[in-house]
Amino acid sequence: MKRRLKKKLENKYNILKEAKRQHHKRKGIRCLEYKLLPMGKGDKIALSNDEITLDYPNASHWFLDVYYWKIDNVFQVRVFPCSKFGGSRTESPVRMIFCFENVFEKVVGDIKKDKFWETDY
Repeated sequence: MKRRLKKKLENKYNILKEAKRQHHKRKGIRCLEYKLLPMGKGDKIALSNDEITLDYPNASHWFLDVYYWKIDNVFQVRVFPCSKFGGSRTESPVRMIFCFENVFEKVVGDIKKDKFWETDY
């Protein structure tokens, strides 16, 4: 019983499925690119010690997606902590990065180096 409840809590929102749907859209605002990366030990400790974010005890991966807003000419990179299947407790991102050039590859590089949480964009 406890295992079923834990699975329901950590997979309440599947962000990976939503990003795949948004990526295949033809009209409107669509997801340009998305990636699911494992969370490093340093970022996991920093996330659990941060007072601003919610409690994510089962988060083991970072999920990133990037959107382009034509009206404002701005790229939006959203970052979610989630399980290895893309499940998350909430559908709101932990960090949103707005910029005029696409910094998606820079953020992916910082996550792979385990230096994402202390970097400012």
